[in-house]
Amino acid sequence: MRMAKDHPKVLMISHNTFSETLNNGKTYSSIFKNWPKDKLAQLYFQNEIPDFSVCKNYYKITDENILLNKKNNVGEVVTESKKKSIEKTNSPIHSFARKKPLPLFTTLRNFLWESRKWDNENLRNWIEKFSPDLIFFVGGGSSFSYKIVNKLSNRYNIPIFLYYTDDYITPLKKIDPFYWLNYLWLRLELNKLQKNTREVFVIGDDMAEEYKEKLNKECFPIMNAINIDNYIKIPKYNNEKDNIDIRMAYFGGLHSNRWKSLGLITEAIRNLYGDYKISLDIYSNSQPPDEILSKINIPPYSNYKGSINADNIIKKMKEYDILIHVESFDRKMIEKTRLSISTKIPEYLATGIPILGIGPKEVSSIKYLSNFQHSYIIDSIGQGVVEEMLIKISNEKDKHEKMGEQGVKLAIENHSISKNQDLVRERLSRVMR
Repeated sequence: MRMAKDHPKVLMISHNTFSETLNNGKTYSSIFKNWPKDKLAQLYFQNEIPDFSVCKNYYKITDENILLNKKNNVGEVVTESKKKSIEKTNSPIHSFARKKPLPLFTTLRNFLWESRKWDNENLRNWIEKFSPDLIFFVGGGSSFSYKIVNKLSNRYNIPIFLYYTDDYITPLKKIDPFYWLNYLWLRLELNKLQKNTREVFVIGDDMAEEYKEKLNKECFPIMNAINIDNYIKIPKYNNEKDNIDIRMAYFGGLHSNRWKSLGLITEAIRNLYGDYKISLDIYSNSQPPDEILSKINIPPYSNYKGSINADNIIKKMKEYDILIHVESFDRKMIEKTRLSISTKIPEYLATGIPILGIGPKEVSSIKYLSNFQHSYIIDSIGQGVVEEMLIKISNEKDKHEKMGEQGVKLAIENHSISKNQDLVRERLSRVMR
């Protein structure tokens, strides 16, 4: 265990808070899980429930704060005693933005924060009481957060460590003028940020390579990390008595036409069912509309199982022979996810169960699984292609245990929480030298 003196005081700034369940929050938590709690504070901009096991010191500013309150009432310190009140409060603006992610809305949101109501005595007192050594900033797609970080960095004369989990700085092929206004605004604020940015962390090797040229700085990959021991200690479920040869499962969202790939698998299972007994179970937190549900919930071939508790997900994953990861073939989503690596991949690898990856080969998640060479990959969609892969998976059942063992090795090598934590601590601690 590292001594607390080896850890600088980190002001984490991000849209999402530390979390045990939400994807972005899980990623942050894996990095700072064992950081001394008195040396960690977080300023965040969504109405979410923090994970108080990682950090005890939070300050929240939301769109509603900026829109509805006077400057001296904007922002609040979030404590565990306020947790219940946060759970009962929804964020209408954020909910609307997620359902209708329009560039115009992003523009209006950036203008809203231009009021600078956030920069009040409440925030200054909170930061000065904590007295951070550095800012760890998770870069997003809204320029206002960059402006806040730059202002605080200059005011308190502390360096910035920038972290990207998704690609926000590669322009998309769009003709919407508001999109380009937002993009140029973001690049302007990012360029200002560069002066105080000490180092850049990214989610994977592909992003590190591209961002090194874009930002003219060395970029350090921090791949999504997990506690491997939590997976190894849970035994695999023995389903030999089931009347199914191959039990497959998908855990994740159904948006961006991911459900279409699952529908193709369902149809392939149906066509092969006389000769190959295969089943697909689908777990997702989002309840699909009836027209989608009818394509992916066709017992006994496929079954929509709904959501699953985070405490039980590892045990549930280990009940299957194959775990499915899907990336969207939608051209717009390919542009957005090209450099990202899904948080689900290290979780799948650590179970010791082989992975079937479905998605375009230019997306980093699929490329990562392809380079691994111990996964099954479908990088083009078509019924014949899917059926051939399911037949191959069934005929190679004797190889699955070895493939799973290799997956655990890769998880230990690339996705260990302790390795990531050591890397971040070593880089951040240089501000104290």
